[in-house]
Amino acid sequence: MINKYGGRPIPDTGLLAFGSATASTISISGHSAAQQLRSHLLSSLRERNPADVYFEEMSRLRSEFVDLCGLGELLGLEAIVSASGTDAHMIVARLVAGTSYRTTLAIMVQAEETGSGVGRALAGALYHRYPPAMDDENAGDFGDVNHVKSIAIRSEDGNPRSIAAVDDELEAIVLSAVKQYERILIVLTDVSKTGMLGPSPDRVLELKRRWPNVIETVIDASQFRLASSTLVSYLRADCIVIVTGSKFFSGPPFSAMLLVPADAAYRLMKRPLDPALRVNSARAEWPQHWSGTMLLHNASNFGLLLRWEAALAELRAFHSIPAERIREVVENFYNAITSWMSNAQQLSLLEPPALQRRPTKNQATWDQIPTIFPFIVFDIDNRRRRPLPADDTTKIFNRMKLDLGGRARGVRRKILSARCELGQPVLCGEIDGVPVSALRMSLSARLIVEAVCQRDNSADYLVERAISVLEKVSLLAKNGVLAS
Repeated sequence: MINKYGGRPIPDTGLLAFGSATASTISISGHSAAQQLRSHLLSSLRERNPADVYFEEMSRLRSEFVDLCGLGELLGLEAIVSASGTDAHMIVARLVAGTSYRTTLAIMVQAEETGSGVGRALAGALYHRYPPAMDDENAGDFGDVNHVKSIAIRSEDGNPRSIAAVDDELEAIVLSAVKQYERILIVLTDVSKTGMLGPSPDRVLELKRRWPNVIETVIDASQFRLASSTLVSYLRADCIVIVTGSKFFSGPPFSAMLLVPADAAYRLMKRPLDPALRVNSARAEWPQHWSGTMLLHNASNFGLLLRWEAALAELRAFHSIPAERIREVVENFYNAITSWMSNAQQLSLLEPPALQRRPTKNQATWDQIPTIFPFIVFDIDNRRRRPLPADDTTKIFNRMKLDLGGRARGVRRKILSARCELGQPVLCGEIDGVPVSALRMSLSARLIVEAVCQRDNSADYLVERAISVLEKVSLLAKNGVLAS
């Protein structure tokens, strides 16, 4: 059994797992943590009401998450648990819109660089996680409540647009929108599917200062490739932040958290809670003092709880490591992979611009170094280098997890027999008139923990495993091993 991302519900220790930009197969420690909680839940449910047990465990989950991420000093911080990053975008979109008769404008980066459903979620589209109850005929407006505009952060040829161009386009949209909309929601993506940041925090916060009663800011940190100090800085700047446990922290897919700083919570709690949120939020997933939570179903989603428990196991391990050791591993990996890619004939790295975050410009944090490595695959025919079409790149992606060693001998057999996990291809425009997509090699918290804790020279071993994954991609492209 596999999920929609090709991952299994049980650990797969033979997999070279570098696909955390999309999703990861659960680890042994994550699976063990979820199993322990499951046993505890089954015991508790013999004597207690499911809703009460779910409420108690969700409260514990939010509290531990806040402590692990170093957010305990932020008085008034609110944490709302959500089934996915997409659901979290929908929740914040409806919170900002409230019940105003005037439409809100949401501004996001291009859809290819964020979640496939984020645009619809920001418009207010609902994803039914909980079945409507008998009395839900008037649960709320299930249609779109906001307008959405997007800004490209890559050019048509796949290269990054300058941050200045992105910022100027954002400002032009806002200057026009303040005349038409009562509220504007700006979504800053940190980072995108291919590791890009945009628009810049400087410009977004400047616009927020100019129109404080109109603009709300959300940091889409669904990849969660943030140091704790960066996360704290965003929250101190009155930015709402969306994170997930299923990307960098390599928990199972579908686990998110919406972090609302005190000032933003004070503003949003003044507005009536949209009853339509009942279809994808349960009462226990919200702080109980939040106005309107009694409108939500007193339902239980133990699957969501168990997925987050597995992610928490990864957070505990990662945050037990000194920050300087994390940076050493990340920097070593970045230098090795970019160096190898620079000499690869069939792979071309789409290296993102520097991650210029205002909150951390004076701090040497690990999250200033890229941990997502998107690359285009090329075919070389008679010494001519041609980009591989997006469809063929997808075929390679689908074959990376398979043991193909039976098709070769010697070194090639060893390379092809490796079972590898990469991030799903992301469309990146056209090169020489050919529509292309980028595969993504990603460093995860789990891999960093392994490199620090598990063996001598394990940082070099981590690089060796990553290069073997890239060698398999190159070999598949070189030999046209694409047919299923």
